[in-house]
Amino acid sequence: MPASQPTPRADQRRNPNREAFWRQTLSDRLQSGLSIRAFCQREGLSEPAYHYWRRELKKRDAETTAAASFLPVEVQLPATPIEIVFSQGTSVRVGNGCDQTTLETVLAALEQRAC
Repeated sequence: MPASQPTPRADQRRNPNREAFWRQTLSDRLQSGLSIRAFCQREGLSEPAYHYWRRELKKRDAETTAAASFLPVEVQLPATPIEIVFSQGTSVRVGNGCDQTTLETVLAALEQRAC
């Protein structure tokens, strides 16, 4: 590769067929009940390659999970919020977008709790 071109990132070099093969292989080994060494010997696989792919796929899965855990959120602050403070110290803040049914449900639940 010429020096002027950047080295491709790891995710750009990923081979989906190889990843699918190793995911299936890891699953097959777990289902076999064999030790890693015995399974690799039976299948003609390199133990270091098995361990590499087990770590790599765990890392990839963690990255995917982390990326999926953060979703875009739109926060809209109410124009004129109100706050209801009960004698026991419980307070409820009601934003501008709160509908009457929801507010009545919350207040009824708090009233029952106070009894």
